[in-house]
Amino acid sequence: MNTLDYIILLVYFAMVCGVAALFAGKQKSLKDYFLGDRNVPWYAAMFSGIATIVSAVSFLGGPGMAFSGNLQFLQYRLAMPIVLGVICGIILPMFFRLNVYSIYEYLERRFDVRVKLMASVLFLLLKSGYLAICMYAPALVLARMIGVSPGGIVIAVGLITVLYTTAGGIKAVIWTDTLQLGIFIGAIFFVLGLVCSKVDGGVPAVIAIANEHGRLNFFNFSWSLTESYTFLGALFGGTVFTLSQFGVDQAEVQRYLTTANIRQSNLAMITSMIAAAAVGFAIFFIGAALFAFYQAYPGKITSDIGPNDIFPKFIIEELPHGIKGVLVAAILAAAMSTMSAVLNSMATVTLTDVWPRVTSRKPGVRAGRWCTFLLGALATTLACFGDKFGNILEASILIGNLFGGSLVGTFLLGMLFRRATARGALIGMLAGFASAIWLWRGTDVAMLWYGFFSMLVVFAVGYAVSLLEPAPAEDRLRGFVVGLFHK
Repeated sequence: MNTLDYIILLVYFAMVCGVAALFAGKQKSLKDYFLGDRNVPWYAAMFSGIATIVSAVSFLGGPGMAFSGNLQFLQYRLAMPIVLGVICGIILPMFFRLNVYSIYEYLERRFDVRVKLMASVLFLLLKSGYLAICMYAPALVLARMIGVSPGGIVIAVGLITVLYTTAGGIKAVIWTDTLQLGIFIGAIFFVLGLVCSKVDGGVPAVIAIANEHGRLNFFNFSWSLTESYTFLGALFGGTVFTLSQFGVDQAEVQRYLTTANIRQSNLAMITSMIAAAAVGFAIFFIGAALFAFYQAYPGKITSDIGPNDIFPKFIIEELPHGIKGVLVAAILAAAMSTMSAVLNSMATVTLTDVWPRVTSRKPGVRAGRWCTFLLGALATTLACFGDKFGNILEASILIGNLFGGSLVGTFLLGMLFRRATARGALIGMLAGFASAIWLWRGTDVAMLWYGFFSMLVVFAVGYAVSLLEPAPAEDRLRGFVVGLFHK
């Protein structure tokens, strides 16, 4: 990097901090700090939702997976119609009707405080690991470009993100996400055009070369449970994985709860999922294009290059100064947008679900800021050990599938099964999580199945235990059950 690249990075940081400063210190209540007083425009919630999901992990890990493999990972996007039906028809209307800060409050009202706390703990563990990966991803690029350790970059980026998230609350998160998403998407399509222009024949040649070597293979109709990405795994496992991302994840749902009504919330959810799918395809196509580029210029690459390094290698060696700075800013934007959103949601869960169990003092905005800051410090510390993660995208998918299935199963157990009891839900959730760990450590089953099977375990164990107890009182069910299963 040269002086021009550093100037671009400084301008980027100044823009982000300037947007966040507009909201710093203006929150008068936790509702304002965590939900933006529910007056955020639906399109801003949509942009923030996309930015939260499409992280630097996707930006760097996606091209690496496509470069070394194919597009079969993206089959799970085919589950989107099912997921949208469940979220917009069942989950979001329920949360809006209950007027909750943390979505895990639903579990206390439907079951009891034990179920809520267990779900909150699983969420905090899930997001701690995921956040560490998201923060480590941009450090891979910057470390190679400016010759410093990834740990130092993690600390610097983490500190800036934690400060503006702490000061500005959810509105600062949403509007900085919107700015960062614009930079990020612009960079994606610029890089696609640039890579294709460097291959003789342009886009048709890139498609031909990538297709010839199987990099554009999408469907895999194998019945095997041990193959990583199959159509059946995508349909069943992908449904649960996407539900865990968009439906029962505080980091995502909190964006949509900031809108004025359920119609705007559903609109933001639908458009963000469709846009996130389109961006995901574009990111993976970058990997296929990079494969075609290095096939055309084999002398530019060695056989020992790792999947996490292929995109950073192209940025460092092939992009001109100035553009290089813009790409680094885009990677930082992807990481910081995800980090800010996740931190805000983790603080929400901590103060609304865990805090009341520790003290009777009612938390205020100051407590929200301190909680956000401390969680950010913890996540930054974990991210310093990012070299242990392996492929960063697959590591993030693994974490989501280990925790997501039991959370999805517990929420749907409460919403769909009137007979489900608190003890049944608690034991079912623990059994579902244990089954996911067993599948991971004790079998060769592909990780996209972990969430689906653990959800089934929650249903089976939770309902069976519930049948051994008296049925829940009607006042425990009223308003908290959709009632598709009345027995």
